Parts: sequence; structure tokens; C-alpha cells
Amino acid sequence: MIRLFVSDLDNTLFNDKKTVNPEDKEALMALADAGVQVCLASGRMDKELVSVMNELQGEFHRISQNGAFIYDTNNQRLYSAHFDGDTARELFRIAEPYQLVGFISQEDGMFVPRKSALVQQIETQMRMPIEERVDVLDCLGTSIFASKLCYIGDMDEIKKLEATVKEHFADRVDSFISDRHCIDFMPPGVSKGVGLKRLIDHLGMKEEEVACIGDSYNDISMLRLTKHSFAMAVADAAVKQEATHTVASVAEAARWVLAYNSQSSAK
Repeated sequence: MIRLFVSDLDNTLFNDKKTVNPEDKEALMALADAGVQVCLASGRMDKELVSVMNELQGEFHRISQNGAFIYDTNNQRLYSAHFDGDTARELFRIAEPYQLVGFISQEDGMFVPRKSALVQQIETQMRMPIEERVDVLDCLGTSIFASKLCYIGDMDEIKKLEATVKEHFADRVDSFISDRHCIDFMPPGVSKGVGLKRLIDHLGMKEEEVACIGDSYNDISMLRLTKHSFAMAVADAAVKQEATHTVASVAEAARWVLAYNSQSSAK
């Protein structure tokens, strides 16, 4: 039996308007009604996941910022991670020469040294405000504890930055392509897959009792965790090959899970 269904947000549960299609909402509710627990797993902030959960009127587990923060349905924090101040500061400064827009995130806030017109445009895609803090670099490690550094822009520039970071930081920083034209830099050992493993261990579940769905490279670690994995049809081929199934929507994956459980209970 599948007891937990885990869904990514952007380009998976979210449509192009960054909202949830009615059929996907109904599918998640059908899972919950059938006794399948639901988890949202995203590179986004926990506050954004809470916003989605409230809109869907459900009680979901949450894995935010690619696994840096994990909460169960009782809102109990199971895990948190952040960079030390010097590493975060050094990482931000190394990225400055590249033609990218950078954001520094901690659990409850997202910061930029200067709020440009482009930042304001990106902010419209978020479910929480981006804060301008001219002193953000000075505050790292004291009043601001960076859990993720995110850069948005041209993919060629992103790949150049990623190569530089890998060379300079070795095993002190992990990186994930989390969306189109977006890369996330994370503390070492933080990923959706590791976060999901922490959650299912807490819930006393087995990996084969979990199904998950995603579309991007930061989803691969959780797609590899269970044999009941789904990649969105819009995903790159490299992501699809890591999943057991390819589907057009969360609703399609949810229907498969319900049918699978029905067959399992009939045996």
C-alpha cells in the first residue's frame, strides 16, 4: 500500500499561473479521503508551502527549500539546516560578477541587497515578499542565517557559476537546478531525497509505501528514493529517466496511486 504522496510545486502541482488546477486539488483531497498522507516538497519557502496548504484546505507534511526545513502535519519541525555566515557571504560574493539575480533565504525571509525592477518582477511569482536589506551580507551568521542562495537568469551563466562554485567550495556547497533558469545552492547533504527519507523515518514508513512526483533536477533525489515515482511530461529527458512513470498531471499520478492501493487491498 502507498501511504504517503509527495508533490513538487513549480511546473508540477502549480500550473503556468502558479496556481493549482481544480482537478489536481480534487485529486489530493481524494488521496487524503482514502487515508493517503500528502506532503508538499519544494525549493520554495515554508511560508509559501503553508499558503498552498491553506488554500487546498488540507493538512500536509512540508519539505521546503529542497529539504532544509521539514515539518509534519502537527507543525512539528523535524529538521533545519543553514550555512555558516562566512560560507554564505563568500558564496554570494563569488556569484556577484555573473549576470544573475541572487537571493538569500532563511526559513522565514528572502533578502536582496537591492530591490531592482527585475527583483520586483520575480517577486510577483512568489507567495511572500522579498525584503531589501543593504546590510544583508554583514548580518549573515548573526541575525540572518542563510539556508539557501538562489540565482535566476540565463542558463549559460548559471552553468558557469555552478562550475565555479563546485571548484571553489568542493564539498561545502551542494547545487540543484530547481526550475527553468534557476539554481539553488544549499548546505551540504541537504536535498529533497534526504529530507523525504527523514520524514518517512519519522512516520515509521518504508520507501515502497511512498509515491512522489516532480519535474526538475532538484526532484531527482526523491524520485530515486521510491519505485513509485512520477515525472511530469514537461520534464527534461534526464529527469524522466529517473522516474518509474511519466504523467501529464498530479491528478493522473494520484489516480494511479488510488488504483494501486485498491488492487493491493483486494489481494
